[in-house]
Amino acid sequence: MKRGQTALRLLTALLSAVAAAAGAAVAQQSDLTSSAGVFVDPPSARRRAPRTPSAAPARSYATRRRAARPAATPAPGRRAPAVTAESLNAKAEAAIAAGRFAEAVEALKEAVRLKPDLAGANYNLGFAHFSLGNFTEAVAPLQKASQLDPRDEDAFYHLGAAYAKLGRHAEAASAYEAASRLDTKDAELFYALGVEQERAGNSERAVAAFREALRLKPDYAEAQFDLADALYAKADYAEAAKAYEQAARLNPLSAEAHSNLGDAYRALKRFPEAAAAYKEAARINPSDADVQYDLGYSLGRAARWQEAASAFEQAIRLKPDHVDAHVNLAWVYNNSNRYQESERVLRQALALKPDAPAAHFNLGMAYSRWGQSGKMKDAEKKSLFQRAVGSFREAIRLRPDWAEAHNNMGVALGISGLFKEAVAAHQEALRIKPDYHFALFNLAYAYRKAGDKKKAMESYERLKAASPDLAAKLYPLIK
Repeated sequence: MKRGQTALRLLTALLSAVAAAAGAAVAQQSDLTSSAGVFVDPPSARRRAPRTPSAAPARSYATRRRAARPAATPAPGRRAPAVTAESLNAKAEAAIAAGRFAEAVEALKEAVRLKPDLAGANYNLGFAHFSLGNFTEAVAPLQKASQLDPRDEDAFYHLGAAYAKLGRHAEAASAYEAASRLDTKDAELFYALGVEQERAGNSERAVAAFREALRLKPDYAEAQFDLADALYAKADYAEAAKAYEQAARLNPLSAEAHSNLGDAYRALKRFPEAAAAYKEAARINPSDADVQYDLGYSLGRAARWQEAASAFEQAIRLKPDHVDAHVNLAWVYNNSNRYQESERVLRQALALKPDAPAAHFNLGMAYSRWGQSGKMKDAEKKSLFQRAVGSFREAIRLRPDWAEAHNNMGVALGISGLFKEAVAAHQEALRIKPDYHFALFNLAYAYRKAGDKKKAMESYERLKAASPDLAAKLYPLIK
C-alpha cells in the first residue's frame, strides 16, 4: 500500500478514535469534542427573576387583624381632648384608609414621638412609608412594631417586603420566616419567602417554602415554576424536570416552562426528551433564536443530523450574529459529510468573530475530513490538509493550551508528510494533557514515519501500559 493511502487509512482510524474521546473540554466543561469538531454546549437554564417583583405585594390595610378605631368625637359643650399618640394614630388610620399616605406619615411621626412604644403607630408609619415607596424609611418603624408586638405577622410581612425591595434578601427571608410562623395558611407568604430564600442563595430553604405554598394552593403556577428553578439551582435536575413538567401542565402556553424543562432534561443527558420540550417551546414562541439553538444542540446529541441542521439554520436566520449556532451547525454538517457547507458557515462565523477558536478548530476538522472523503486529485487533498493545518494553527494561537487542537494539527501534518512537525505537535498535546492516549498513539506513528523506530516503540510501550486496546491497533502500523 502506498504511503498516502496508508496515511489516509490512519486518518480514518484516528478520527474514529477522537470521536470515542468525546467530552473533552473546550469552552466549557460539557462541550463535546469529537471527530466532527467542537459542539458547543448551550448555557445552563436561563435563570429568570422570580415572577413577582423583588418583594411580595403589600397586603391591603383592611386585612389587618385590628380594625381601625376612629378618634372619639367630644360631646357638645365639652372641650376637645388634648392631642395624644392614640388620637394621632386613629387620624392616620383614617387617612391610610382613604389612601392619603403622606398625610398619615406626618401624623404618625408625631404619634411615635409622643409614645415611641405604641406598636400600632409604628406599624402604621412603616405601612404608610411602604405604600409611598419609601422602603428605606419603612424599615425602622416596622422593625420597632415587630419588636413591640412579636405576634403581629403583618409587621413582619411588610418588613420582609421592604427589605426585599431594597435587595436585602437574607433579611427579607428572615422577616418572612417570622411571619410564616405566625400565619401558616397564606400561600402567597410562603411564595414570597421562597423567592427571597432563593435570592439569598438558600436553595434548600427556597424549595421547602415553595413546596409549602403549593401544598396550600396546588394550582399556584408561579410557585410551581420557581420551585423548579430552585431545584435546578441546587443541581437536582431529575426533580427539577418533574417540577417543570407540572409547571408546563399548569401553564401549557408558557414557552419558558417548556424551554426550562428542556434544560433540565439536557442536564440529565436525556437528549430526545430535551428536544421534545424545546420543540414545544419553539412552537409556542417560534421567534426565539436561543430555543432553536437549544433544540439543535439536543437533536445533534441525539444524532438526528437533518433536524439538528434545520434548527441551527433557523436560529441563525433569527439571530444572524449567533456565532455558536454557526459553529454547531458546522459540527452537524461535518457529521453529515457536508464539508463545503461547513466551510461556508464557518467562514460566516469567522467574519462575525475572527478570534473564535472553536470556529477555527471545526474548520480544520472539516478540511481534514473533506480531504479523506471521496475521490480527488492528490493536489486537492494536499491543499485541504494544508488548510486544515492553518486552521488548527489559528485555533492554537488563540488558545495555546488546547491539546485537541495540537493533536489534530499533528494528524494533518503527518498526512501531509511532515512527520517531524507532527511529532512536535503531538508532544505538545501530551505536555498539556499527559493522559491523552490518542495523542500518544499519533506520536508513536509519527516517530515511525519520521524514521525513529526506537522512539516509536517507546511510545507504544507507554500506550500499552495505559490503554492496551488502543496499543493493539497501533502495533501493526509501527512494527
